[in-house]
Parts: sequence; structure tokens; C-alpha cells
Amino acid sequence: MRNTILVIIFVLGIATLCFASGKGELGRNDLKTLTDNIIKWKNHDITSYSVKVIYAAGNRPDTLFELKVENKKVVSCLRDEMPMADLSGVGQYTIDALHESTKKLVRKNKKNAPMLYVVKYDETYGYISSLVRIYNPKAEAALGPNDYSYRIKVYDFVPEESAKK
Repeated sequence: MRNTILVIIFVLGIATLCFASGKGELGRNDLKTLTDNIIKWKNHDITSYSVKVIYAAGNRPDTLFELKVENKKVVSCLRDEMPMADLSGVGQYTIDALHESTKKLVRKNKKNAPMLYVVKYDETYGYISSLVRIYNPKAEAALGPNDYSYRIKVYDFVPEESAKK
């Protein structure tokens, strides 16, 4: 039974990699690449923008978040096209928050860890365009209760005209 579950997780992980890479290539996962892209993002000095983010985990349906960010704070959000009154949980999908959380994840990206992270970046602005957490078939450590696959895809990024420099 456990082996069957691991095979299913592995297959889902490979499918997720295909979703994340778009062209069948793996993203760059090292801290230097992340840092270079954070610098690129900061150099654009964009504090207000709109963006769409898809979050998918396990066998749950994908969730679409459409964020409006002003001065680095979420001012409105649609979740699956429905307005959200409580914005307290959606700040994790801002570009700055994704950069910060990804720093912690990339540091965990060891070749023998139970889960691996695959990261792709926008070439123009340096924001994370895709973050995927997948089962590592070469893992030496056992999976824990919080080890599950997920993916975050960021697209339709539109900086506010007044925020572009």
C-alpha cells in the first residue's frame, strides 16, 4: 500500500514538473539565482501591481487568486472569481512574500530531502513565476506528515503605470 502511494506521488510529481517548466526544463533552484532575481525585482521598484496566482495541492482543485497590491499590501482579492472580505491570508501570494518564503525553501533543497523545490523566474522582472514542491524519488529520509506536493503559478502580472520606473 505504501509503495503504491509513493508511486502515485512520484507520477504526480513528474506531471507537476511538466506544468512548472512549460518547456520540459527544470527551473534554477539555487540561492544565488533566487538572490539575483530578488535584486532584479527590487531594481524595478514596483510596489503596486495586479497579478493572478494559481495554488494547487494534492487532489484538491486549483484555486485562483487575483490580487490587487498597492504599496506592497493586498487591497483586494478575488478567490476563484469571488471577492474576499478577509484579506489576512492572501498576503503570502504577493511577489515579496513569495520571494521570502522561497528563500527558506531553497535552503531545504537538498538532494536527499524527502521533498524538492523547483523554481522558475520571470525574465523581465525577476518574480517567481512558478514554484513546485515535489516528492524526491532519491530521498533517504522518510516522508513526514507535512510532506505533500503543491504548485504555485504566477501569471498576468501587470505593474501599475505609476509604479513603473
